[in-house]
Amino acid sequence: MCGHFKGIWDKIRNNKLNTFIIVLLLTLLVLSHILDFRYIVESRSSLVLFKRNVLYIINVISRSVPLLAFLLLVYIWRKIATKLVIRVEKLDVGGVSIIFERPEELFKQQIKNFLNTKRSLFSFEPERDNIYDCINSCYKIYEFIRENMSVYDTKSSQQSDFYSTANTMIHTLNDFLTSHQSDYRRWHENMLENANNQDGFKSITELQREYPGYDVLISDFANLNCEFRGHAKKFEVDVDKWQVNSK
Repeated sequence: MCGHFKGIWDKIRNNKLNTFIIVLLLTLLVLSHILDFRYIVESRSSLVLFKRNVLYIINVISRSVPLLAFLLLVYIWRKIATKLVIRVEKLDVGGVSIIFERPEELFKQQIKNFLNTKRSLFSFEPERDNIYDCINSCYKIYEFIRENMSVYDTKSSQQSDFYSTANTMIHTLNDFLTSHQSDYRRWHENMLENANNQDGFKSITELQREYPGYDVLISDFANLNCEFRGHAKKFEVDVDKWQVNSK
C-alpha cells in the first residue's frame, strides 16, 4: 500500500503543473486558518486605496504619452534598422539643414554630383558652346558651391581638404565672373537686338567672335578648364568622358 502511494506521489512530483496546483491549494488552506478573506473583500479602505492607485497610474500614463510614443518609435526604428539599411544623411526643415553624420563625405558627394553634368567648366569648346550660357553655368556653380560650403561650415569641415579645395574653386570662379560676366551680358543683349535687325543668318559661334574681348575670354576659359580639371580629381569627377566625346 505504501509503495502504491509512493508511486502516485512520484508521478505528481514529476508533473510541474500538478505540483503547482497542489502547492497553491496547500497555501490557500494555510491562509484560510490565518486570514479572514471576507474582511479583506468587504473592506472599503482597501478598495478605495486600490481605486486611487489605479487612477494615479492612469494619470501618469496619460501625461507620459509623448514620451512613451517617442520610446515606441525608437524601439520600432531599432527593430527595423536591424533588418533594413536606412540612411538619413541630411534633412531640411524650414530652411534649416540638419546633417546627421559624415559631413565631409556628404559635402564631397554633393559637389561631385553637381559637377558631373557641367562639361564647359572642364572642357569648353569655342566652336560649339554658347558663351552666354557657359558664363551663366559658371555663376550657378559658384552659387551652388558657396551654398553648400555654408551648410557644411563646421570646425571639422574647415580643416578638410575638400573644404579647402572648394574654397579655392569659389575664388577662381569669382575672379572669372568679375572679369567677364557683366561685360559679356551687356554685349550679348545688344548683339541679339542688332542681329534681329540685320538681314541674313549668322550662327551663335560667328556672332560671339565679334565680342571685343573674345580672345581674352577664350584664354581665360582655357585657364579655368585647366584649373578645374585638377579640382575634379579631388572630387572624383570623371572629365575624361568629355575629352573622348570632343574628339
